[in-house]
Amino acid sequence: MRGRVLAVAAALVCAGIGAQPAAAEPVGWTLPQLTVSHGTITDVTGRTVLLRGANVNQLNDYAQNDQPLPTTAPLDHTDFEQMAALGFNVVRLNLAWSALEPTPGAFDQAYLARIRTAVQDAKANGIYTVLDMHQDAWGKAVGTPKGQGCPIFMKPGIGWDGAPAWATLTDGWTTCNFGGVRETAPAVARSFQNFYDDTQGIQGHLVNTWAKLAAEFKDEPAIAGYDLLNEPNPGLRDPFSAADQLGRYYQRVIAAIRQAERGSLPHLAIFEPSAIWSAIGIDATPPAHYITDPLAVFSPHLYSESINIVNAFPNIEQGFKIGLDAAAKYNAPLWSGEWGWFGDPGSDAAKVDRFVDQLNAHRMGGAWWSWTQACGDPHAVRDGNTAKPQGNLNRISCPSGVSLGQVAGFARPLARAFPRAVPGTLDTVTATGFSGTGSGRVEAWYPGTVRPNLQSTNISDVTLTQVAGGWQLTGAAVGSYSVKQS
Repeated sequence: MRGRVLAVAAALVCAGIGAQPAAAEPVGWTLPQLTVSHGTITDVTGRTVLLRGANVNQLNDYAQNDQPLPTTAPLDHTDFEQMAALGFNVVRLNLAWSALEPTPGAFDQAYLARIRTAVQDAKANGIYTVLDMHQDAWGKAVGTPKGQGCPIFMKPGIGWDGAPAWATLTDGWTTCNFGGVRETAPAVARSFQNFYDDTQGIQGHLVNTWAKLAAEFKDEPAIAGYDLLNEPNPGLRDPFSAADQLGRYYQRVIAAIRQAERGSLPHLAIFEPSAIWSAIGIDATPPAHYITDPLAVFSPHLYSESINIVNAFPNIEQGFKIGLDAAAKYNAPLWSGEWGWFGDPGSDAAKVDRFVDQLNAHRMGGAWWSWTQACGDPHAVRDGNTAKPQGNLNRISCPSGVSLGQVAGFARPLARAFPRAVPGTLDTVTATGFSGTGSGRVEAWYPGTVRPNLQSTNISDVTLTQVAGGWQLTGAAVGSYSVKQS
């Protein structure tokens, strides 16, 4: 049922949000399978759903890069308990093709078991999982070998993550790059172009790996969807030809996933523009005739005023408008699979608040980059930063690996109150509450240790349950309704 819905309370003042929250019993958040209705992410019960959470790279397969520190932090159920204590209801779980298919045609069951454990731990804490086929600068095998020189004006590159070595076809092009920018290495562009051209069938291998993964999770409603390829490089083509070849890959992989899901409800197909969008805030996008799946979700990474090359344009607000205009071309929802990477949690906390304001204004979600990064992560190695804590939501002291806890300046705005799931069509999210029409279960999150003093009308059986880090509001909406923080 479509109706006018909502606006949920702005953040309460949260005491101790930067502290490690205590473990809590799982609460009654519901996770019906997601779908798309009228350009909006909904669930199969007809509720509008806002997906807000973080990226988890702790199952990724990063290059070691000739240094002794771990490239990922451990991942266990306590991570998801801490996410639940911030009100998160989605995790974008970064996966590695190199770990899924270590040799041609293989499908690593031990790695699959780790993915399953993470999905179940997330589910137990009321958190959906997006399975993200992650890559940065193609893969682990594009680092410049130690001692190998570079052409003039170029610097040695480091290995990253993504494709296995056997699918890394550089044709002998140099792995060195310009100015330390990973995407400028000719070997990266050559490897991507061979992927788009399906040289030696390597694109087909990834498509088949996706089909196997989708078959494994086809009956799991807590899987939000599949992010088909993280920040793809344009290869060796101009922006419009690059967008076309990317669209052809998306068309092929979505068809394979749908075939693998036959007999079950399909999951969201999350597709991205190229990595250029993350760098400058706009890019050519795949032609709409390639993206016809009714469950497609457009997912640019909105890094305005953080890592964009030109920091002033687009600003945060303009970045949302550009993304929404592009999503409208596909009649698809907009969901930012990555955002954040702001520098200082003191001075930049206001930017995080502005970003969340835009999420509210446009009734959408996104995933913060990132939850926890280890000292040997290529991001740290690239920046010569292995001896310093990284600027993520959970900081680790390097090189010891000891946790320094959550960064309060980022955790507070990320934990702001929001409606997780509400019946009807979402109209507004404001500082005063939510209102609309419809019938069904309402679920909303309020942070803090003090019980919210709520005023409600026409919602039956409203309950506020204290949970780790905040409060869970549930109720059944009947007719028009509103909830306000008085």
